[in-house]
Amino acid sequence: MRTLFLGAVTERSGKSMVSLGLALNHPGKVGYFKPFGEALRSDHERLVDHDAYLMKRALSLDGDEERLAPFTYDIYKPVRIEEIVRAFKLARGDHQDMLVEGTRDVLTGFLHDVSGMAIAEALGAEVVLVSAKQPGSMDKLVMLVQLLSAYKVKFKGVILNQSFKPEARVLLEQRGIRVLGNIPMAPDLKHFTVKEVVYALNADIVVEEGFENRVEDVMIGAMNPEAAIKFMRRASRKALITGGDRSDIQMAALTTDTSCLVLTGGMYPDRQVIAKAYEVRVPILLTSMDTLRAAEAIDHLIARIDPEDSQKIERVRKLVAESVDMNTIWG
Repeated sequence: MRTLFLGAVTERSGKSMVSLGLALNHPGKVGYFKPFGEALRSDHERLVDHDAYLMKRALSLDGDEERLAPFTYDIYKPVRIEEIVRAFKLARGDHQDMLVEGTRDVLTGFLHDVSGMAIAEALGAEVVLVSAKQPGSMDKLVMLVQLLSAYKVKFKGVILNQSFKPEARVLLEQRGIRVLGNIPMAPDLKHFTVKEVVYALNADIVVEEGFENRVEDVMIGAMNPEAAIKFMRRASRKALITGGDRSDIQMAALTTDTSCLVLTGGMYPDRQVIAKAYEVRVPILLTSMDTLRAAEAIDHLIARIDPEDSQKIERVRKLVAESVDMNTIWG
């Protein structure tokens, strides 16, 4: 039996995408476990971890999301490592191989000895780190590898994400760190659908036409229409976030390539805006959030994959298969 622990060097490393790609490229059937749930989504009046929700469906796993991602990390009410081990065994069931996904940062839980390294040691897991190309990520990666030497785990190597320069592999291998893959940039994986925006904002739907539109850019409409229209024309397939009282901005957006309107503050749009949206098949979503909070919620969608988006899931499978040494990962 084999257990692989996937840890993130930095936040927004693309760990969830890599986890999905590794699982889909397993030569047989692999189980999944994520000790600490993080990004939550609504599912039939339940709040469940999005990664567990995705993996359950993409891998056709038994058990509910609460079993796959049983805990949340609370620095003042920590979970004990023994509880995590018991939950892991329950999630494992009869799976021979398991993929364990860490939190946004492999150091989370270090204060209470439930960091990614401590969990990997307790589960007897081999460790693979994922690092995105961000300021300081190389330095932190080397630091984490040194820290791992204090634990009884096998460190298999690192997967570089988002197109590191070839020199990065040379530098790391000179430090004895094996590079298992270098995944190129994939801008199309950062796109999402209007339906996902609805889930992220728990938004009310005013106009449902074009609900499957794909969003490739996000804009905030807080300027005058004359200035805004110049920027709107440059952005294709955008979600425009603006106040519900800004009918001028809303009408201007509907004359450009817009995937949806997100109206903040809970204010209902004018009838002429609704009529125009139906005409050009652009959904209108209504949220009680302010513009900044709505923008932050949508921004987090960039890292998510909808389990119903079979095209994106297949894209992830191929991208990871082509970029990562799968024989070393699972062989």
